[in-house]
Amino acid sequence: MKSFFRINLWGILWGVFILILISIPGDFLPEIPPFISLFEPDKLVHLFLFTIYVFLLIRGFNTQDIFIYIKRNAVFIAILNGIILGGGTEILQYYFIPGRICSVYDFIANVLGCFLGWGIFTIWEKRKKKNKIL
Repeated sequence: MKSFFRINLWGILWGVFILILISIPGDFLPEIPPFISLFEPDKLVHLFLFTIYVFLLIRGFNTQDIFIYIKRNAVFIAILNGIILGGGTEILQYYFIPGRICSVYDFIANVLGCFLGWGIFTIWEKRKKKNKIL
């Protein structure tokens, strides 16, 4: 029988990866050329990071059989966890990371990523059941 943490290892590691990325001081980030900054590529990064994060959490929560409450409420708990991490990272950047700012648009991208992760998981599950893969 696998432990809860081992089943959810990828989600936990991805959350740690997010925390490491937001801890990089602004002075160490590459300068974005003005013509690219019009498209705000960092919002896509936020969206991507939190999409993967919530997908991994839901998958892990649904796979484990140790905590039935978490399994039954995997989507809610994963999205709530993603929203809290997304908001927390913005607050951490504002108060503790030099050269970084707290942005409501970054937070919105984080939240949208959480819901996109849920959507992708839902599609993945339907395909898995249909094709009996993984």
